[in-house]
Amino acid sequence: MDNLTGLIVLGVVALIALAVIWYTVTRFLVNVGATEVGIKERRYLGKKMAQGRVVATDGEIGIQADVLKPGLHFVLYPIERVIQKVPLVEIGADELGVIEAIDGEPMQTGSIFAPDRAQNIHNNFQDPIAFIKQGGVKGIQLRTLPPGKWAIHPYLFRVSIAKASMIPPGKIGVITSADGAQLEPGRLHASAIKGHKNFQDAESFIYNGGQKGPQVETLTPGTYRIHTASFSIDDGNEQKPGLFTVRLYDATIISENQIGLVEALDGAPLDPRDYVAQAVTGHDNFQDSNTFITGGGQRGPQKDILLPGTYYINPLMFKVIMESAKEVKPGEVAVIVSNVGKDPSEEIRQAMARKVRERLEREEQEQITRAAEQLDKVDGDNVSIEQIKAELQADGDPADKRLDGGAHEAYVVPEGFRGIQEIVVGPGRYYLNTLAATPIIIPTTNMTVEWTAEDVEASFDPFAVISKDGFTMQLEVRVVFRVKPEDAPFMVAKIGNTDRLVQNVMHPLIDSIFRNQASESSAMAYLQNRHEEQERAEARVRMHLLKYHVDVVNVLICHIHLPEELMKTQTEKILAEQRQNMYNAQREAEVKRIELEKTSSQANNQKSLMEATVGVEIAGKRSEQRKKEAEGEAYYIAETGKAEAEKVRLMGEAQGVAYKEQVNALGSNGVALVETLKVIGEKNVRITPDILASGGGNGAGDGGIGSLLLLNLFRDQMQRNGNGNNSSTGAASSNLAPTNGVK
Repeated sequence: MDNLTGLIVLGVVALIALAVIWYTVTRFLVNVGATEVGIKERRYLGKKMAQGRVVATDGEIGIQADVLKPGLHFVLYPIERVIQKVPLVEIGADELGVIEAIDGEPMQTGSIFAPDRAQNIHNNFQDPIAFIKQGGVKGIQLRTLPPGKWAIHPYLFRVSIAKASMIPPGKIGVITSADGAQLEPGRLHASAIKGHKNFQDAESFIYNGGQKGPQVETLTPGTYRIHTASFSIDDGNEQKPGLFTVRLYDATIISENQIGLVEALDGAPLDPRDYVAQAVTGHDNFQDSNTFITGGGQRGPQKDILLPGTYYINPLMFKVIMESAKEVKPGEVAVIVSNVGKDPSEEIRQAMARKVRERLEREEQEQITRAAEQLDKVDGDNVSIEQIKAELQADGDPADKRLDGGAHEAYVVPEGFRGIQEIVVGPGRYYLNTLAATPIIIPTTNMTVEWTAEDVEASFDPFAVISKDGFTMQLEVRVVFRVKPEDAPFMVAKIGNTDRLVQNVMHPLIDSIFRNQASESSAMAYLQNRHEEQERAEARVRMHLLKYHVDVVNVLICHIHLPEELMKTQTEKILAEQRQNMYNAQREAEVKRIELEKTSSQANNQKSLMEATVGVEIAGKRSEQRKKEAEGEAYYIAETGKAEAEKVRLMGEAQGVAYKEQVNALGSNGVALVETLKVIGEKNVRITPDILASGGGNGAGDGGIGSLLLLNLFRDQMQRNGNGNNSSTGAASSNLAPTNGVK
């Protein structure tokens, strides 16, 4: 029992002794783990730290600046002791450590961030004594911790974690510095310096004169360990400011068929006489802002442009304005008004004015000759060139006088001078800086202006003109004109563009010409002489527009609307004339129809006509023959008649003697009876019936049967002798009387 008790006591004593030894050993020997550091405190036998100091560097009483690295360390216990073991500070691959020193030299007035005067002798803040003794400055340090594990004294340094700055593709990082030198007067951006490695070396940035404020340099896509705002490693909610602020902006992307017009927001002042800044070289499409500044780049609109592509341009330094590429279509030219170049001297202006004047005079002479020929053809009289000039000068419109008097002053200049360029740009697509040059598109094909009552786009109302006889007429007119490519710059210099040409020149000019021309003619004459009036107006319009370098193709009078009452009267007159013409036409048609039928009848009876014609000729010949025969017969008859007359005369004389003798012999009744019987015999006259019944008679000669028988006997004798022998008859008669003894 006593032995057991002794063993227990001995064991307890041994345990107490071991405990004392362990306690003593652990106070003198301290093991620091591989991922830790030990913080010592001196409690006794030392000087007192100076006021304001946080850690002791020369054995003063207090928290010691020296840290115990991983391993076994002897501590002079109880004078010193290890009060804390803290893990190493670990900085990730996409992080950086921002250090704030709790102790050190005071910061320079006006500075925000502490420079590293020890020049990293402290080995990334792992040697606090070196930091303090080499003049380390209290405050947020410019030097940062790169990725890794670091033995940092937690009482001397506070560590915050900042994320690395990631600039994704299509973005640009714009930097603003919170510390540095002051900007030069008038500058908006800090000057670029060398050696800061894309702002990743904050110390070099400050030491080399980096300036506070927006930086002219930018960050392109990538990963950068830049001293930016950070969060405490102990308390993630506590944010520490950084030297730089990184803001992301979209890269400038110029798509196809676009251009980028650039305006610099910083640089040298622009000359007040210039519209755009003088071009500088080497700025890599404005992506190298520092070269732009150091090369003398001026603020304001830039001459250089950005073509399609992606550009990493500082948006705080340059303003990019997107604009479509200019396209000149077929049938067009672009007159370029340049805002850059040398100012044209007075000699240049006079030379160009003389060139324009000579050309205009030559074209004017050609047009005047053409107008004279045209008016001569219309009017029928010889129109001299001097008359044309005088007429045009008399008809000059006020717009001409204002423009010619200098109200609109512009110059056509050769290439390289500021002003309207003499050389035009033909069809195609152009990437043109419209801040440096203004293109004016001028169509060179035929253009039409109409004054019509129809709903036509960009047209005017018809002209309301008054004729010489006081009637109001509505004229619908169409003018076709064009601007030659070589005339386009001069037309622009004179009036500006085709819209102003139509609105300010052509419309009032043509209105005036048609009004004046209509007042010289009656309404009906104007309508009837439409072609001549059109030719006359075209000649006048052509000459006036020549002064604006415009070529007139033709002037057309499309419609002439006369008053309704005049048209009604004219219509009735025309209808009456048409009726008369119709009647005349019908009459002529009937005449022609008769002629046609006559001709048809002649054609149909051509054979008969020919036979008749031949018959007429034959009859004519026969007539001539019969005429000759008649003439011969007439002569024969005449001669025969003469002979017969003589014969008859002689016979009459003889017969007269015989009658006288007969009368003397027979008596007058007897002679009458003989003559009667002779006639009965000649004419074969029946004087007795075939059956005669007589009541008797005395057989005397008067009225008796004997007389009748005697008469019949004489008749039969006469028939036998024939009627043609007149001499025999006469002889018989003469012989009969005495033979018969009839009285």
